[in-house]
Parts: sequence; C-alpha cells; structure tokens
Amino acid sequence: MTPEYEDSGLFKNKVGQLHVELVPQSMYNARKDLVVRAFVNRTIEIEVAFAGRRVKEVGPLEARLRAVRTKALKEAAEKGLPPPDIDHMRLPVLVEGAWRPRFKRDQTGWETRSYYLFAARWSFLDEAGQTVSFGVRPMVVARQAQD
Repeated sequence: MTPEYEDSGLFKNKVGQLHVELVPQSMYNARKDLVVRAFVNRTIEIEVAFAGRRVKEVGPLEARLRAVRTKALKEAAEKGLPPPDIDHMRLPVLVEGAWRPRFKRDQTGWETRSYYLFAARWSFLDEAGQTVSFGVRPMVVARQAQD
C-alpha cells in the first residue's frame, strides 16, 4: 500500500490543527490503530486515532502518557490521597488531523454518532519541557470540505 493510497483512506475531510488533552487510556483496535481518549475544550470527550504508517511513531507518546499517569498516582500517594480519576490525568497535544464519523448501535438499537480525530502529525512537551513532533503531513486528502 502506498502512502498516497493510505492517506486518501484516512484523511477523507479537511485537515486542520486542534489542541487536545490526551488521557492515559488507550487501546489498539482490530486494524492495529492506537485509539486514545481525549478532551477538547476541557469538557468534550473525543477519541484520537493514530493509524497506518504513523502508528510506528506512537512509542514516545505512549511513554509520555504512562509517565503522566505514574506521576499523578505517585503525587496522590505521597499526599495520602486516593488515586485521581483518570479523566483528570491529561497530556496537552497539538494534533493535525481530520475528523471521521463513527456510528455505534446501543443495546436498544439506537445509533449514535461520535467522531474520531485521525492524527497525521502531533506535538507535545517531553519530560524535559522540549517540544517533540511526530507523524507526517497527509500526502492526499480525499475530499476537502467546502468553505
């Protein structure tokens, strides 16, 4: 599969930049994409997907998310507090990507729409406070949204 073909499948809508806060809660789906829970504007929950050839670059991000979780748990333990809710453990990340709809059917048969943000490039602060960036700009965007 060529990068152009892969990107035309991943980035079917306009690509833009968005500040998100990733939560150290993730999974790999059946396609081996990393899917991470995140928040936009502090309150809107989304999922960010790192897919295709870009998934090879998520190691440092996963390590940073583990470090965020470890630090939060350690600080709570040192203060004699219960572990914080995972939703309060957040890593700010700048993501360049495209939105993709996702439909889920609940037990009663109702379908709800949610969205994935498919990441092409992403940047965050490492433990030393330096900005690190990963991913590549999409080679092809299948369909640009009308402005």
